Amino acid sequence: MKACLDSALYDAVLSYCIDRTLSGYDQAMHYGRLSGFFTFENELTALGKKFAQSLKTRNEV
Repeated sequence: MKACLDSALYDAVLSYCIDRTLSGYDQAMHYGRLSGFFTFENELTALGKKFAQSLKTRNEV
């Protein structure tokens, strides 16, 4: 279940980054790293997880 939640959080942040850059995966990941959402291993940071939770909460309202 944790893997499914982590995947949903990762997808939420990646989608946000793609929307912000108006570009593809590589540019979105670069933006996400610069913003502190992703590590250089493309994993969510603690900040990225908190941000993803806020995105999910905003989308549920």
